[in-house]
Amino acid sequence: MTDVYHDQPEPAASASGQEARATPVSDEETLSVEMKPQAASAAQEEGQALAAEEGAASSARPAEAAEQPGESGAATTATDLEGRRRPLEYAATPEHLLARQPQPPLDVESLAVRERLSRLRTDVMTLLTDLRWGVLSVEEAARRLVPLLDFSPLPQWAPVVTAHLYEIDRAGSLIPVWQALIARGDPGNQEMETPLGKARRLAVLMLGSYKDSELTILLGRLALDPHLSLYASQALLRQNTLLARQTLMRAVKEAEGWARIDLIEACLKLKQPGFFDLLLALGLEGIPGLEAYVAPSLYRAIPLEAYLDPPPEVTLPSRLIQHAALVCYYVCLESIRSASTQPEQPSLVFEHELLPLAQALFASARRYGGWPQVVALHQLALLLGRYWSGIVRSLIREPRIIQSVTSCLPLVPEIERWMNGPARDILLAALHDRDEQAWSPVVRTLLDLREPRLCAPLLASLERANRLESAEEAQRLGLACEALAALGERRALDVFRRLLIEVVVLSERTAQAQRADPLPPENERVPGSILAVAVLRSLALLEARECLDLVVQACHDFDPVVREAAFMALMRLDASGEQWSSRMAMREALSDPAPAVAAFACRLAAQYRDRESVPALRYLLQSRPSVREAAAAALAQLEQAVA
Repeated sequence: MTDVYHDQPEPAASASGQEARATPVSDEETLSVEMKPQAASAAQEEGQALAAEEGAASSARPAEAAEQPGESGAATTATDLEGRRRPLEYAATPEHLLARQPQPPLDVESLAVRERLSRLRTDVMTLLTDLRWGVLSVEEAARRLVPLLDFSPLPQWAPVVTAHLYEIDRAGSLIPVWQALIARGDPGNQEMETPLGKARRLAVLMLGSYKDSELTILLGRLALDPHLSLYASQALLRQNTLLARQTLMRAVKEAEGWARIDLIEACLKLKQPGFFDLLLALGLEGIPGLEAYVAPSLYRAIPLEAYLDPPPEVTLPSRLIQHAALVCYYVCLESIRSASTQPEQPSLVFEHELLPLAQALFASARRYGGWPQVVALHQLALLLGRYWSGIVRSLIREPRIIQSVTSCLPLVPEIERWMNGPARDILLAALHDRDEQAWSPVVRTLLDLREPRLCAPLLASLERANRLESAEEAQRLGLACEALAALGERRALDVFRRLLIEVVVLSERTAQAQRADPLPPENERVPGSILAVAVLRSLALLEARECLDLVVQACHDFDPVVREAAFMALMRLDASGEQWSSRMAMREALSDPAPAVAAFACRLAAQYRDRESVPALRYLLQSRPSVREAAAAALAQLEQAVA
């Protein structure tokens, strides 16, 4: 195996690619995704029964109740429509990342936990009695419940708390209270750690304890909100009715971002093979930038070999074949990372038998010639190289890993020959087709392979750029800049200069007042900042001293993220401070409102051995605690240099 299969590229966006043969039919021709002709399975028959049940349930209540439920019906939040107009791929990200962290099980036998649950039972029973006797209104009961449900961390407490609450209220007398809590909403619908936020999430989980059609419809609406989808999908699973299952499947098609990920994971827990086609088709769409989070669930539940290399008599939509390959791509990426930190621990990729998967992926790449199969095969080869290197050095002794890796080694020479021939042409063709979704994984793969023909399409894409329409476009252009710099392509310097002057419009940005905090994600200037940072990093990597004037100018940008990248480039392009403009930019940055930029200026003052900066550094030492450590280190280095 060549040295390239010891590299580790970064994750990329998902996509759908191209194929060379006519076996997979197009998605337009196949509107309903199905795996085999005999796939009129029990799950599909159940879907028809679900539709009939929902029709009966909806006809049994007034039409307006389904859309505008009252106090006893399905209540919805005021942000249902507004929230879906926001960039949902980023909404609720901290909450979902926290939920994916391993949590130790709650010790329900400990004295503190038992006392807390006992107080909860007493307080809720008192509240329930007052509610039944009319002493409390629904709104007042909801208000009094908020402090009672303030449990942290919520993922650890939620199963125990909801079980206790259901024991108290099996009759469902608190259902209107749970609906009132949900309808109250969070400030900005983002504050999970507020008492109200935790109470709302527990209220959503509680609705899953009652098998009521109106509550199922409500949970279906809540499942589209990325801030509540994690809990609404669990509640629908807990209901476990025909209508709840159909609601889950319908919500998957409508949801975006984290909401779609939560719903797909919930649907996979149903373990219905008849749903696998639909979940695989939708699993990597509508979640830009989050594909790596849903891929492990799809990998564990779905037999991907059947989709990668189906029998000749089976005709599959091309989207299914491509998505199966991309699932392998993201799983291999994650497994490479875990191999770096925990080489003895079997990573995610070993949860399936590796040899059949590798054979199916290689056969799919040669049979269909799609770029998703090529990038996945490349990552698999990198993974095998990483583990084999640890095995031959006796760093890995886990029998499961050794057996899986060694069984795949006979395939590696043939994979390597194919990757050095037809695979590169497939990837280059995908770049020339200007497939935006293919851009990142294809560029990174060709960069790993050190393909010299990569420079031409990258330069062409940068030359075509005139204005930035979105952050995604800026990221694509930024990746092109950094790839050209990594390949040492100095012909790109003129293009980099034009990008900073004409596309980013650096002169306008430096005329604005400097900010202390980074721009919010929705700001219209964010794409320019993304591209500016990428160009500055590329200039530093190429050691382009002829562009030092632009780097110094970027040191005065209004965005602290750009200023920080500019000073990082300055430390490399003018390491000794020979240029007067570099020293002046450094001295001015000592009073920068952003602590990170001021800290970089302190480091640069020590690197330049600039004794005229000593008074400013001493002032920082006394007046700005956030920069005190950097200022002290710079002063110590300057004093040592003078001595």
